[in-house]
Amino acid sequence: MNFHFFVGNDNGNSEHDLMIDGRLIQQPNVNCRVDELPWREEQAPESFIKHLQDQLVVTIDSPSAQPGMYYIGKFALESGEIIDNIQIGIDSKSEMDLPIINTLSQIAAVAVQKAYEEEKQIPAQLDIEVDMATALPVTQHTDETSAKFERRFTTGRHHVTVHLGTLRVSVNIVFPFVKVVPEATPVIFTLQKDAAGNWREGEIFADFAASYGMEKKFNGSFFKDKRILHVDIGDGSTEYPITEGNRFLRQFVHGSHHGAGYAIEEALQEFNRLIHLPDSPRQFFSDVLKNPKHKYHARALKTLRRPLESQVKQIVQQTKKQLTKARNEIDLVCVYGGGSILMRTILYPYLKELCDVREIKLFYIPAEYAVELNATGLDAFVRGKIYEALKNKAEQPA
Repeated sequence: MNFHFFVGNDNGNSEHDLMIDGRLIQQPNVNCRVDELPWREEQAPESFIKHLQDQLVVTIDSPSAQPGMYYIGKFALESGEIIDNIQIGIDSKSEMDLPIINTLSQIAAVAVQKAYEEEKQIPAQLDIEVDMATALPVTQHTDETSAKFERRFTTGRHHVTVHLGTLRVSVNIVFPFVKVVPEATPVIFTLQKDAAGNWREGEIFADFAASYGMEKKFNGSFFKDKRILHVDIGDGSTEYPITEGNRFLRQFVHGSHHGAGYAIEEALQEFNRLIHLPDSPRQFFSDVLKNPKHKYHARALKTLRRPLESQVKQIVQQTKKQLTKARNEIDLVCVYGGGSILMRTILYPYLKELCDVREIKLFYIPAEYAVELNATGLDAFVRGKIYEALKNKAEQPA
């Protein structure tokens, strides 16, 4: 079977968010290389299909990554094996194998699920063609690094074997064109339009519109000509790009090595001591923080409070620097990203005061939308006219 997918791919330091063929996939951005399958007894391959992303085991044969068998995402995190992850403030995503391996694996998994949904049987082989938009942190994004990251996907054919128990499904993936943009900049596309291409409406805007008395017929058209300072708070970096309408203003490129991950790294040793573990990875701590019902949730929050305050102060300072550089000629500050959820109670009052004094609106994205915004923005971008024009230009002979 053959498929063509559009993919919006947000390779976060902590979480991997992808829109594949219109479907949102969210997994811990980790993997581990292993020598053998975890299953010794035969299981019905169909039993793997529904929750394949949570038990994803693949064998990778790619010109852009070390070949081998890998556990991916949640399955790797819970395996007890030594995991590979992105070290915040140290690793350059364009040079790492992890974003390549995890992206190929998630695309292959969705392809297997789609084939099963359509044919009601496990396919033996699949061939996938992918149009993809992905991003690098502003601090890492240059013409050279973006071109290098794009080539790692577009050079050659990638072969992924998806293991459904002892059954193997062979998936071949090619990327005719990939565009790498600075993180945060695609968000403007998903703020303006919905998946059908209409002005976006809905709960995401409710608190913002009400706080500024704009409830009546508020929709994404509000953002079409606005000058926005984005504060995209991740695990290992925070990006502060400025957009005007759909344009990214390159003269205001700025990012800093601050984020929730630094606070978590600082608190991790104390958290491990309190729960009587000699060691546990940062992603485990993150998962506990995301789950209010987890028995260690309260202890995780307690150990995180002081390190988080330190990160918040740094992010406020960096936001002030960008506003000053832009002479306060900003219509609104828009805050989102996984780190923004953890920081909200501390960060919001600081930023609200800062924006009120400078006569700027503050749009702090609700938690239920804050993480996926980059992935849905990249999905909107890869399906849009700008991507199509860039692809057509790249296909023309030099």
